[in-house]
Amino acid sequence: MDGNQGPEHAGGRTLTAPLPTPEEQLAAAAGKRPQLSRDVVRDLRIMAFLQRHYHALSLPLTALFLLYNRRFHPSYGMTWRKKLALAINMRRATRKIQTGTSYKAHLAMAAKLLEIPPKVKGAVVECGCWMGGSTACLSLVCDIVGRELIVYDSFEGLPPAEPGDKYASPLGEGYLRAELDIVKDNVRRYGAIDRCTFRKGWFRDTLPHHTEPVVLAFLDVDYEASMYDCVVNLWPHLTEQGYVFIDEYTRIDYCAIFFSERFWREHFNAPPPGLMGSGTGVGVGQYFLGPLKPRQLIQAPTSVAYTRKDFYGRWDYVRVGEESPLEHSFDDH
Repeated sequence: MDGNQGPEHAGGRTLTAPLPTPEEQLAAAAGKRPQLSRDVVRDLRIMAFLQRHYHALSLPLTALFLLYNRRFHPSYGMTWRKKLALAINMRRATRKIQTGTSYKAHLAMAAKLLEIPPKVKGAVVECGCWMGGSTACLSLVCDIVGRELIVYDSFEGLPPAEPGDKYASPLGEGYLRAELDIVKDNVRRYGAIDRCTFRKGWFRDTLPHHTEPVVLAFLDVDYEASMYDCVVNLWPHLTEQGYVFIDEYTRIDYCAIFFSERFWREHFNAPPPGLMGSGTGVGVGQYFLGPLKPRQLIQAPTSVAYTRKDFYGRWDYVRVGEESPLEHSFDDH
């Protein structure tokens, strides 16, 4: 590939997976399923059966490995009974509400929230809630730690495609749409609706007006332009050790925003923070080796990746005698 060409020119492929064909995009925009062979249908049924039972049977061990943590603040009173109840209720929410992430990913975010002392003021922010499955799960842990959950979404589906965004398509506009009333009803049934504040609108219009400190943000926003809006507008509000979790971790070139020295220098005059779980997600008991396409159907990328305000993801090593005059320094480094 020519060094001046981006990954979108690599034979119609990104660094992570093939771009959707026009037929696939049309089917997605129309809400239709693609035609599948008999073998694929059989494999999908087997996969669904195994995953359903695996998630159920592994719940006690998931709670043990993710929630056995002496750094949980004692004021939250997280007995093992409360920990198991949280895991059970999160799994119930993700079974009742269609969501792209597993309850194990939501438990991972809960584990980080439970470590943050109450004296650290700040809200939890979710960008992109779809049907409200992750919203319900996050609201459950927000109720435990006494924090507000601020939910940003257009409630009109995916936005119009912006030029230069290789993951956006004009055919995707409106896809993943869910009405605000439906989301609220789902959260009311399976979460803690009183903890939630919903802010409707496109990210580029709503996020510049965000003012609250943020201890954790969950970004499930699909498009590069949307991720840009979220990071640029929310990162300044993160607390000293505030977290950012993302869902689109299988796209290596998408994750690269958290390693881009140019981006972090231009917007924050800081080194990039890096991203834990880039490519395959953090280990929460799921099985996914990557890449996304092709992949074994039994494997499911249903985890998350994350970074933290104080993480450092810049490569600093330079062999003596090979120093480059183009090396940049940062005010806080």
